[in-house]
Amino acid sequence: MDKSAFLDELRLEVGLVSDHANSQHEFFNGIIQVFGKYIKHGFSAGLYKSQVDFFKLIACAGDGAYDAMELFGEGHLSLCAIRGRISILDLEYSSRILAPFYEGHHLIGIIVFDLPKVEYEVTEEDLIFVREICRHIELNQNQYSN
Repeated sequence: MDKSAFLDELRLEVGLVSDHANSQHEFFNGIIQVFGKYIKHGFSAGLYKSQVDFFKLIACAGDGAYDAMELFGEGHLSLCAIRGRISILDLEYSSRILAPFYEGHHLIGIIVFDLPKVEYEVTEEDLIFVREICRHIELNQNQYSN
C-alpha cells in the first residue's frame, strides 16, 4: 500500500473512533490505538492532555519512551504549545512530530509521533495528515461530558 492510501485508511479509522467512544478518555485512547494497530518497530504515537500546570500522557502506542507527565515550561511539549503549531524535532535516529489541538484558543493537548529516520521520511503530506487529525480531535472531543 502506498503512503497516500495508508494515510487515507488511517483517516477513515480515526474518523470512526468518535462513533464508538463513550468518554473523552475513550476517544483520545481510541485514536492512539488506531495508530497502534499499524505501528511497526521503532514507531510510536502518544497523546498528552493539558492540565493545570503540566501535560499528562493519556495514551501511547509503540516503542516511544514518553514521560507520564511534563511540567509546563520544561520541555518540547511546552515549546510546541507556545508556538501554537506543528513542531518537528530532528532527533538522532528519529523525527518527532508534535501537534497541538485546541478548543477555541484554549490548548486541550498535544499529539506526538516518533518516526525512525531510516524507515520513514516526513513529508508535507504527513503534516497535512497530522493537521487533519488534530482538527478531527478539535471538532469531536467536546461531545463527551468528561
